[in-house]
Formats: sequence, structure tokens, C-alpha cells
Amino acid sequence: MASEFVYRRRVEFADTDTANLIHFTALLKFMEEAEHALYRSFDFVGYRWSEDSVFGMPRVSVSCDYLGAVRYGDEVDVRLQVREVRRKAIRYTAEFAIERSGEGEVVARSDWTVVCARRDHGSLDWRGVEIPPRLRARLQAMIPA
Repeated sequence: MASEFVYRRRVEFADTDTANLIHFTALLKFMEEAEHALYRSFDFVGYRWSEDSVFGMPRVSVSCDYLGAVRYGDEVDVRLQVREVRRKAIRYTAEFAIERSGEGEVVARSDWTVVCARRDHGSLDWRGVEIPPRLRARLQAMIPA
């Protein structure tokens, strides 16, 4: 299996600020979209309601270094890698790249951690749960050697 998952997203007008540059929060949104696209490629849903509870994968840590300009209309490749799979948590990294002069220019790098969690209906408290075994196996297979 490939150790990298690539998700492409075009920068839309709503993703930009008044200087026609991508708003810093938009890349974080692209990062989350890439993560959920990865889950869908495994036929897994990262957020779901059941009769008695909600399952989700909230972020508990996020960092992003912005290295270059991204503008309206640019196509951004989010190159997602799984770095670590623990019992209840997953750590990802990503490079964000756009094509400039025929080469992929890295415009940002991000690192984030999610946890598997469940919340019973009627409660405000989330509790960590183990990563489902099928998802764990698929993610572990992506960790670079």
C-alpha cells in the first residue's frame, strides 16, 4: 500500500481573504477534508450518529507552517501521511503543494493528532475509545518504513 494519500482541492473564492490569498484556516479545512477522504477510501466514516451515541475523531493537536502564497484558483495537493497509530490516537503529517512552473512547490506543512471518541446522547462528555481494528490495520500499513 502507498505510504501517502493525495487529496486535490481547488482554492475557491470563499477560501481567500481580501488580498486574494488563501485564509490560513482554509488549509486546515483542506487537511481535514483529506483525512476524511482517506477514511472514505477505506470504506470508513470518521463521524457517525447511532441510536444511543455519536462517534467522532476530534483533533487534539494541530500545527501548520505556512511557507508560500496560495491564491484563488490554485489547485492544492494535500499529501497526507500517517506517522503514528496508538491505541486511541492517530498522528498525521501533510505537505500542501501547488504546481508552479511545472514543479510542485510546497506551500505549507502540517502535523495533527486525532483521537477516536464517543459521546452518549444527552451527555456533553466525550470518552476515548479504541481505534476500530479494520481502520487500525489500514492506517498502520501506511506508516513509512
